[in-house]
Formats: sequence, C-alpha cells, structure tokens
Amino acid sequence: MADTKISILNLVPKYQHETMKAAFDRAVALAQFAEKNNFTRYWVAEHHNTRAVLGSATDLVLAYILSHTERLRVGAGGVMLPNHTPFQVAERYGTLQALYPDRVDLGVGRAPGTDRATAKLIYRRHYNQEDFVEALRTLQGYMSDEAVDLPVAPTPGIGAHVPIYVLGSSDASAYVAAELGLPYSFAGHFSPNSIGHALDIYRKQFKPSEHLEKPYVILGLTTNIAATEEEAEALAFQAAQVFLHLIHRQSRDEFLKMDPDHAPELTSIEKFYLRAHRGLSISGSLDEARDQYREIMRRYAPDEIIGATYIPDQAPLEENFRLLADIVRND
Repeated sequence: MADTKISILNLVPKYQHETMKAAFDRAVALAQFAEKNNFTRYWVAEHHNTRAVLGSATDLVLAYILSHTERLRVGAGGVMLPNHTPFQVAERYGTLQALYPDRVDLGVGRAPGTDRATAKLIYRRHYNQEDFVEALRTLQGYMSDEAVDLPVAPTPGIGAHVPIYVLGSSDASAYVAAELGLPYSFAGHFSPNSIGHALDIYRKQFKPSEHLEKPYVILGLTTNIAATEEEAEALAFQAAQVFLHLIHRQSRDEFLKMDPDHAPELTSIEKFYLRAHRGLSISGSLDEARDQYREIMRRYAPDEIIGATYIPDQAPLEENFRLLADIVRND
C-alpha cells in the first residue's frame, strides 16, 4: 500500500468576507505545499454559477497555479466536455502544455458541471456513452502528431499529447475508460455507492492501449484529518456546514466560516442527510483516518487517491494533507 500515489483535488472554495484573489492565492499556496511534499498531481474542477467555488474558467486557474509552481503536475479534474468542443479543449490545453511542458493533465467528464438554468447558456450537447467515446477519440486525434495533416487543426494542440483521464461517478464512465484504455478517476467523494461496481467494470473490460498497458484507478474522496480529537471535531463541523450548504443549493452564497458555539442546531432532516449522503472520506483523528484508509484500500485497491476538502484556513488545510500523506506513505 505504500506505493499508492497521493494527489489533491481543489474546487477553489471561497468563503464570506474574503476576496476572490485571496481564494485563488490559497489554491496556489496549497499547490506549492503539494509540490514541496511530493504529491503526484494537483487538479482543479470546473463548476459554474456558484459564488462558493471559483473553478469555472478552469484553464485560466491552472495557468495561474502552473506559473507559481515548478515541477508539480497540474490539471483539470476536470473539463466538462459538453461545455466545450474537443477542438477548443485541444487548443487550450495544448497551449498550457507548450507553456509548461510535461506538467499538464486533462481529466474529462461528460456532465455539464452546473445547474439546469446555467446549462442552457453553456451546454453544447448531450453526450451518451458512444458519443463520449467518439468525442474523446477526436480530442486525442487533435493532440496527436498526425493532426498536422488535418485541414483544420488546433494550434497549439498538434502533437501536445496531453495525458487524458476519464472522470466519472457511474458505470457509464467506467465502460468508456475501459474501451479507450485510459486512466479512470472515480468521484467517490460524491458517489460512494457506485465505486465497487464501476471499478469492477473498468478493470475487467479494460483494453490495453498506446496510452496505458493496464488499468489505473484514481479514487476521489474527501479528507478532514487532524492530530487531535478536538481539532478533528472542528474540521468535522466545518465539513458538515459545507455539505449542508451544497444540499440546500445555496449556490449564490459563499461558504460560511461558522462558530460551533453559535451555530443553529441541526434539524432532523439535516442529520439524516449527513448520515445518508456523505461520500467516501478519510477523516477524524490520525488513528481513525488510518483505519478508514486501510478499509478503502482493502475494498477498492486504487492506484492513487485524490483528496478534496473545504478547510478554510491554511495551517489546518496543509496539516490535513500532511497527515494524509503520512498515512498513505507509511502504512
């Protein structure tokens, strides 16, 4: 298990009473921490129509992070392909690859990454499973050396060979990743009940390709780890507030930093949602988190885990990932 890689997924959360620039700079500081501590990669996710997360112009955020790091792999986790044409994606990520060679990843999903009203403004088309496979093949073709012979070709983009990862939260994406012989990143942090089935499909139906000889699984989860029980309880409280913010669809509000001593008591339905709908997680004190990690490895055996969190302050944010790295690397 010590060979398991560890990475970070950041939605670039914004909290009340802070500027957008401060939120972006916290994302940069976390990337610099990840680089210093030898994390494998650092991804930013595309979401729209929310003041709580700032990854909508994903490639621009990635360029900012890449410009403030030196070695770390940085990428999209991911680009929601219905919002863009494969040609546009090849141009944008080919440009990043030209500016920062061999440091750019491209995770691609087939959901719009937003609400229905916003989707009407930016959503280009619906992708069924077969359409998604074809779109990914088109994207691969645009970034291949052979694209130079196309009558219309993306520049930059031709020959960029940006590594593509299939993102998903259901078995449909597992079939796509297996068919194309690509790495598969599963969003266990918000779709925990489908993990085992999807990974089983991916591993059993995987077809080796020029990109990958055998299946490679990245498993997404939330992580809120602290050295002491008291600190872990504070992180759990903040994580619960963020989760409730999301399920109440308060998309037009920033996240709150709420004082536990002055927070309203949870309703029975909120308690139910917290019990029933929380995703895959490694959280709590160090011993609790270690036990959770071991169970995840026993059940799913991912090649890499990618952790997401909404911890608002830099010191506990970094400590959370430092403790996670210690668990993964020394277990």
